[in-house]
Amino acid sequence: MKKTTLLLAVLAFTMLSHAQRISELTVEGITSLVPFAAFNPTNYDSSKPTQVPVPGTGEIIYPDGTDLSNVNVSLNVGTDSYIETPNPLPTDWSSTVSGIRVTKTASPPVIWGEYNITLKKIKPAALPLEIKTGTGNFDSNSWTTSTLGWAGACIDKNQTLIRFGSVKRSFVVAFTDAPDSLYYTIKYLTTSFPTDGTVVFDVDGSADGINWTSINQYNATNPMPLSSPAVKAELKIAPQYRYIRWIFTKRGSTNVSLENILVTKDSTTGNATHLANSVKLYPVGSKALQLESSEDVKSLRLYNITGTMVLEKMNPGSEISVNDLIPGIYIGEVRLKNGNVISKKIKF
Repeated sequence: MKKTTLLLAVLAFTMLSHAQRISELTVEGITSLVPFAAFNPTNYDSSKPTQVPVPGTGEIIYPDGTDLSNVNVSLNVGTDSYIETPNPLPTDWSSTVSGIRVTKTASPPVIWGEYNITLKKIKPAALPLEIKTGTGNFDSNSWTTSTLGWAGACIDKNQTLIRFGSVKRSFVVAFTDAPDSLYYTIKYLTTSFPTDGTVVFDVDGSADGINWTSINQYNATNPMPLSSPAVKAELKIAPQYRYIRWIFTKRGSTNVSLENILVTKDSTTGNATHLANSVKLYPVGSKALQLESSEDVKSLRLYNITGTMVLEKMNPGSEISVNDLIPGIYIGEVRLKNGNVISKKIKF
């Protein structure tokens, strides 16, 4: 089996307490889906005897099928640091490698930090792919090697949504079918989005996991929606895509949350016009909607003009009460059990 080389570059900070930091990981000959990201460790520092060292976590994501079981590993570190352990480095990176200790060369004081690093492989899922967030639906700690459709690189822990707390944190979805549309809700968790270029957040698509195309970039001229009101992104995407990634490319001082992702299946191989016409959704007066469909309906959602979901019905009947809604313009999203999603504009 051909061996490849794994390179980790360690960024040496001028402050001694932050000298032991792994900032980059690459595998020679193998392209990752996202950059290396890390929760940095709490260092051991002999000049601070009460400071308890805590290992950091490093993560990066590769396509399913990537062979990481027999690799020659090389670690590049800053001029004031070196890799103390493990020595020699392992050749099998198919599971988490623990106890990678980066030690400061100069002494005293003696300073070191440790990392546990996982090279994740994402398994693609069939479309439609829905990642519904919220309590009881999503746990940011729940990824395992058998998880289908998604993987995160150091998304915030212990969350019921997908939260990005630092630069280079990322989230990827992978799927086996040709997609049609991408839906998600994203929020910049403060009261204003910077206009000075200090924040960039990318949403990209790829057919092969190597060549990426921008789907959306949030920046000074295209600000991200804020915490309130929630705004849902609805984007037509290229049918050749098999991966979509969200990356905090350039971070200021505020976190980003990602919620309720849906990738729908391309229906162009069938009769899309017939499909759209097979579903009818229209008002009956100002207090009810009439739903008619020749296909089995999984759910109905209504969104107001700001993109906020105001109503959700699972396995809806033919008549849906809207008695609690203010008359106006809404977007009805009908999800069929065959995976297709049909949108209808409604005014009542």
